[in-house]
Amino acid sequence: MKHTIFRNLITLGLYPHIGFTYSPFKILEFKAMLAKVEFQGDERVLDIGCGDGLHTLLLGQKVGHITGIDVNSEFVATARSYADRMGSRVEADFRDQPLEQIQFPDNHFDIIFSICVIEHIDNYEEVLQECLRILKPGGRIIFTVDTLESIADTALIEAHRQAHHVVQYFRSDTLSELLADTGFKDIVTENMFRSSLACSLFTQGIRRGFNFGRIRTQFLTRQMAKAEAQAPLGDPGIFLLATASRPSAS
Repeated sequence: MKHTIFRNLITLGLYPHIGFTYSPFKILEFKAMLAKVEFQGDERVLDIGCGDGLHTLLLGQKVGHITGIDVNSEFVATARSYADRMGSRVEADFRDQPLEQIQFPDNHFDIIFSICVIEHIDNYEEVLQECLRILKPGGRIIFTVDTLESIADTALIEAHRQAHHVVQYFRSDTLSELLADTGFKDIVTENMFRSSLACSLFTQGIRRGFNFGRIRTQFLTRQMAKAEAQAPLGDPGIFLLATASRPSAS
């Protein structure tokens, strides 16, 4: 039923839209990632952990071609059906395999996106090495990861780890070192969701689920944006936003 409704909304031009994400964290996170890119419109982009394709298709409308990958075949099938319904509005393809098994060509992508996925992958070091290989020289990776650095309750963090299958919580210094050791340059990490409001809502999410409802999400998104603008940049947060690039060819 849900997929039929969304396919009808696509026909009407109402989907994809970021408003169909029922979490203020995901809305603000995606907007922060988009702000890191000045799209030219002809980029070849990879989205790692595409899910049912909402963010992938939103990105796809800004670039020349986008590829979404996810290990969940049902999600990928849904994403494909949505892309097919969009027709010429997006150039997209989807794969239901882990990145390292696909064997994309060297120097294939201009940009790689990943939205809170890397921390759930056992072989995240291998995945980042593969990202470096398939990026074009000068290409960029833009991704977020869980850090939960502003949450002091270790039992709550463990509950989140188990519920969401987190392999590794990253810190700014350890993530920067990992990216540098992999071969990336121009590495920048930013703490996201540093405000007390964000901490409170994320704690609520761990305990009750992260679907805040459509109407409440719109209200909370505005409130969180204001709170984050006032929070000191150096304070610990819930997520890390990282950007890095592959060195240009000499």
